[in-house]
Parts: sequence; C-alpha cells; structure tokens
Amino acid sequence: MENIIINWISEENSWLKFAVENQLLGNQSDPSAATDDYKIKAVISRIKDSNVGILALKTGKVKYTSTGNAFWDLFFLADIGLKAEYIQIQDEVNILFELQNNDGTFVLQDGTKPGYFCIPTIILTSLVKMGYADDPHILRFINKIFENQRLDGGWHCAMSRATGRKLQDSESCPMDNLNVLMLLGQYDQYRNDTRLNGAIDLLLMHWKRRMEPWRPYGFGIGSDFLKLKYPAVKYGILRMLDVLSLYPYAIKSPEFNEMLTFVMNKSIDGKFFAESVSRSYSEFDFGQTKIPSRWITFLIYRLQKRTYDFQAK
Repeated sequence: MENIIINWISEENSWLKFAVENQLLGNQSDPSAATDDYKIKAVISRIKDSNVGILALKTGKVKYTSTGNAFWDLFFLADIGLKAEYIQIQDEVNILFELQNNDGTFVLQDGTKPGYFCIPTIILTSLVKMGYADDPHILRFINKIFENQRLDGGWHCAMSRATGRKLQDSESCPMDNLNVLMLLGQYDQYRNDTRLNGAIDLLLMHWKRRMEPWRPYGFGIGSDFLKLKYPAVKYGILRMLDVLSLYPYAIKSPEFNEMLTFVMNKSIDGKFFAESVSRSYSEFDFGQTKIPSRWITFLIYRLQKRTYDFQAK
C-alpha cells in the first residue's frame, strides 16, 4: 500500500481516518473521531429511527433490497469499525434478539421464511463485528446454518432444494452462500473450515463460468456485477472479494486473483470511483460517481491487505 494513497484516504474525513488507523495501520484510535462526525451521527440516528432502524425490523416492513435502513446502515457502521457500545444501540439489539425463533432462525422481512438465511446474516454479520461474536443468539443461528447445509456445501432458501428433497442436487444460491460466508468469516475458527469449501467453490466457479449461459438460481455475472458499489445490496464483485478475502482457501485460487486483478485495473492513480450509487448515501463519496471515492479505495486496500498478509505467511 502506498503511503500517499493512505494519506489521501485519511485526510478529509475523521471517521475514515479512524477506520484507516484501526484496520490498515493497526493502531488504536479514539472512536469519537468517527461518532462525532455529523454525517456518521445522521446514520446512527437513522439506526435508532422507529421506521427504518433496528426496532423497525420487528414490523417486517424494512426491506434488505433497499438502502438507508437498518440492514445497510448497520453494515456501514460496522465496516468503519464502530462497536455497539460506541453508538449506544445495546437496547435495540436486545429487542432484536427477542425476534429469534425457537429453532434459532430469524424472520426479519415479510414474505420470507425461517430458511432464508441470506437476510438475517446481513444484520448478524454487522453485530458480530460490533462486539456480539459470542452472543448465544448468534451462535444458535450459526448452528442452524450448519444443520441446513446442502450436499454441494452451500445454502438455499427453498426447502425443495434441501438435502433429502427432490432438488437436492441443484446448485446452491450464490447470494445465500455469499451472505453465510460473510457471517462465518468473522470467526477465526471457520476461516479454514473445509466444510465451507463447497460454498466458496460455487462463487469461484460462478466467476470462472461467467461467460457461459450458466445462471445458478437466476444469478448471473454481467455488467452490473462488475461495477464498484457500496453497499453491495445486490450480488457484486466488491462484496464478493471482501468476503472471499476472509478465506485462505479462496485467496489461493486463480479465480479470486483474477477478480482482484480485474478490480485493481479500475484504479486511476491508485484511487477508485463508485460506479453505481444509492441516493441514501449521497452525502458520502461512495454515493457519487464523479469524484474518486476514499471509502471504496479504503475497502479495496483493506481486502488487498488481507490477501497480502495471508500470502506473506
């Protein structure tokens, strides 16, 4: 990583400097540098809003396919490196955990079923990053994930595709695999767990066969997938790389390195632009396309650092 780029990433926003200090440079920085920023305060306020925040998840009306709500605001704050205690959301999280079903699953959106692991994993991944890795609610959910692993090593929300069912030999859902791997990759004990290689392989194979008319469960790799965007609500290359970079098995693959090279070639003087944006984050540089994004550049350097750290071992 070039110091000139690291300095550029850090120089404009105190919240981003906090992320760089803690995640790229290995320093311990005061979280108030992030929480006192007016833009971050607005996101924290939205997290506590009764209509779109954490408490609104109990209504089932908050959609993970939309931005500016608990799913992706929490995701963003966790990516910065903020803990739950820094932003005072412990009470909201406790109420969220009350929504857990007796079998360990969560149903957080109307029209979905307990087996839709791809949706609650977005929230739970953020909470693990924010200090809840050992919480029994999340550990129960993870146990349920492994109970429902399919023959190919991945996951699918349709029960007709479960092990022992008619479509048990069909491919798993790429988004389910991506989101489940995102959650499990927050734990050191799962990063080298061979049980996850099948799920990883499907994502890598999807990239390898991207030019073929192969669409596992309707997911394809086209122009939209290849755009740099944050948060990656849809299936996209930036979040794919970020998740796979948590797993040494994936990092060693030619497909991962091809994807990383593809993204690095988008660099202009070491900087990266958002290529698709959400209006919910128009105040941030990743919500604009005409200027280079310090945040997206940070994310790419972060996953690149993970890759180099592993290869240097």
